[in-house]
Amino acid sequence: MSTSFNPNTPIDGAREALWMATAVTAPPTEQYVGNQHCDVAIVGAGFTGLNAALYLAKSGLSVSVLDAVRPGFGASGRSGGQVNLGLNEGPKQLINRFGETQAQRLIQLILNTPQFVFDHIKEHQLNCDAVQQGWIQGALSSKILERQQSLAQEYDTFTVDNASPFKTLNQDRIIQMTGTKRFVGGLLCEQAGSLHPLSYTRELARSAMASGAKVFHDSPVTGISKQANGYQVHTKQGTLTASKVLLCTNGYTDQQSAQPFNALTKAVVPVRTILVATEPLSQELQNAILPNKVTLVDKRRIILYLRYDRDGRLCIGNHGPSRDEFKISDFDYVKKQTAQLFPELANTRWDFHWGGRIAVTKTGLPFMHEIAPGLIAGMGYNGRGVGMGTMMGIELAKTVLSEGQQPSDIPLTKPKPYLMHRFNEIGVAGFVKWYSLLDYIDKVNR
Repeated sequence: MSTSFNPNTPIDGAREALWMATAVTAPPTEQYVGNQHCDVAIVGAGFTGLNAALYLAKSGLSVSVLDAVRPGFGASGRSGGQVNLGLNEGPKQLINRFGETQAQRLIQLILNTPQFVFDHIKEHQLNCDAVQQGWIQGALSSKILERQQSLAQEYDTFTVDNASPFKTLNQDRIIQMTGTKRFVGGLLCEQAGSLHPLSYTRELARSAMASGAKVFHDSPVTGISKQANGYQVHTKQGTLTASKVLLCTNGYTDQQSAQPFNALTKAVVPVRTILVATEPLSQELQNAILPNKVTLVDKRRIILYLRYDRDGRLCIGNHGPSRDEFKISDFDYVKKQTAQLFPELANTRWDFHWGGRIAVTKTGLPFMHEIAPGLIAGMGYNGRGVGMGTMMGIELAKTVLSEGQQPSDIPLTKPKPYLMHRFNEIGVAGFVKWYSLLDYIDKVNR
């Protein structure tokens, strides 16, 4: 924890995260050395890779997970930890994109995601501060509220026994549930909530290892080559031979330079997100601000997202700069936005500052892509990695076990590349300014 900062000292987005200071102890792992064989090799020890490893190991397959740094080093150890429902496209758009049959499968997966994650945590006794107290999407304008209500009605047509995933909140109710008068209304998903993302990742690794999987740290993959009966996964310290390979590197895919990673890199743009955490708030403030530990998203194009940790610190996230090293001034705007929502926090102490990458895709949707038979990538969560990263890992594992004979709930697609990917930092900065302008116009016309 730190409360005073040298403005010229870079902030390490992983080491200085709140989650690093409060996570459960990591299970012991080793660096990959030598030449080994397994049924399935997995590259990336985050939400996706470790969920796939756990599922496959419990199904009796031998599994080895290789991470370039350590389990949870990327977004899985730095995210806001919100367990939410939904993608960037609603049911109607998904049907138009994938067709009725495949879209129906995907929509049901989306609807089941929050409850699945919390049931998954209970089933495997994962110690990760899971809190299922609901998720609110706050609308700053009547136009945003209308879009939210339309989306909720679309999802209602796919629910069983009229069990709507969203409840509409009027202004009085959202004030009561959030403690701010900023919103004209919003949506509540009662099945959603939050967790400690790094503890979740470490507990997944522990559970996967207890089921027989091997997890390796400091083992960056330098290349993958096709063999007669599978693949060879090359690291600096050895070669791992596997019948099948899963690539689960998401926003950190560009850390790998060899094929097939450099091709995948063009399908995702790494966008930085930053987070801050207050000092532990008094019980009085906790009762006034997001009482009952509900999570909140300020539902604009450039979102602000908030939740509590187990010690009563309010954690807030927003878009960050186009670099991996952060400065203390990078966090000024998110603090200003927080004080606008909750003036009571204007003089609070900010104890933690951190950030990392999320993976943004051209369609705004995650993808499962079979690069070659038995070589499958799953990534691109666009900021929804806790829930969708978990589900992607399960679906990747099911695809491996079925030998591709059973359709996946997440469609197999070829991701659309960004043609000018090398200029992604300029493009991201431009989109942020454009979206911020549109958000301002919505606010003025509320």
